[in-house]
Amino acid sequence: MLFPLERLSAFLLERKSSTTSYPRVKVAKTSEVAAGDSVLFTYPHKDRPAVLIHLASGDFVAYDAICTHLGCQIHFDEEPIKGWESKKDNLFCPCHGGVFDPLHGEVLAGPPLRPMPKIKLELDTNGDIYANGYDSGLPLYGEE
Repeated sequence: MLFPLERLSAFLLERKSSTTSYPRVKVAKTSEVAAGDSVLFTYPHKDRPAVLIHLASGDFVAYDAICTHLGCQIHFDEEPIKGWESKKDNLFCPCHGGVFDPLHGEVLAGPPLRPMPKIKLELDTNGDIYANGYDSGLPLYGEE
């Protein structure tokens, strides 16, 4: 009679994996996004905005486009918030003045306490850019 209890205990105490898998999704071609520009796309599902940025350095980065403060949509290099007009090349949240560094997604100003979730990118030999999971910043706002 102890054997079934041992199996039940092992089952109940077993560590469950909380690993989430994310899809590999084509975002754009490198030739379609000029340096200093950005492209909005959806990731990891069709109702979740994300932003691909072609940095002036030539590198590409991508972030979840939902602010980590209260869930407003962020934008890159469009309308800087007051006091940041001379530093337009950042990620801005228009709702409460959040400013994020486009290189690492770190908070530069405003009320957000967490950096932007950074999306892993893959570039293939044809110049296609793919989103394939997250490098950092999880959980996603609203999906905790």
